[in-house]
Amino acid sequence: MLLLLSMFACDRLQNAGETVDGFGDTTVAQGLLLGADFPEGLTLPPESQLYSAACKVFLAEVTDTEDVSDAPVSGASVTYVADGNGKLDFAEEDVGEYMLYSMDGLAYQPGDEAVVRFEVSGDEGEMRVVMPEAPEVEVPTSLASGENVRARVTEGRFSNLVAAVFDVDHEKLTWDNLPDDVGSTYELNASDVVVDELLIPGDAFTRAATYVVGVGGLVTADPDDISGGNRSLSTFAAAQMSLHIVTVEKD
Repeated sequence: MLLLLSMFACDRLQNAGETVDGFGDTTVAQGLLLGADFPEGLTLPPESQLYSAACKVFLAEVTDTEDVSDAPVSGASVTYVADGNGKLDFAEEDVGEYMLYSMDGLAYQPGDEAVVRFEVSGDEGEMRVVMPEAPEVEVPTSLASGENVRARVTEGRFSNLVAAVFDVDHEKLTWDNLPDDVGSTYELNASDVVVDELLIPGDAFTRAATYVVGVGGLVTADPDDISGGNRSLSTFAAAQMSLHIVTVEKD
């Protein structure tokens, strides 16, 4: 799957154009908005990284269309607008990486349109996407230690899947495929195919414990819904995770 994503990413890079002149062409914005559909009575600590809502935006300036992460953009003004939120301001957590969490007032509401606006040196850009529902996913309820998990979507059509595994008993995130830079976000968001399965490695379930497995289906913004940035290299995707309890018993 990673090879397939890289192939699509390379195609989009080639389509980005041979020159990058002006703000609209040189600025790359990559956004990922996540929600979690928590079952009643289930609460998790922040270190699980399964927030009820979180949004990450990467900004970079590109002088070479084959290098999405050419130069991170620091000090930008980044804001979020949606019907259920009003206007919220992102905080820059790392150079070129801007974050917003549920504890900041962010809410994930399926069907609402999420809008991210960014301003760099007085130039403005915007990207928007409609938040999808959590997918219907089949995940086994019990496993042997170290067993791989194949999460299969039974309802919904998505361009990619994101997942995270949290060991509830030991309060530790054991695995996720969430991107941590502009390049990996680009590859995650660049798929043009329907993805309905995700293999979670057995390394996420190495000891007897109760785990929460979150699986979300990505919907990406249409290029026409992105302005003020390179449309071939900029994307904004949203997913709501369905959460599943999985138990690994002692041998």
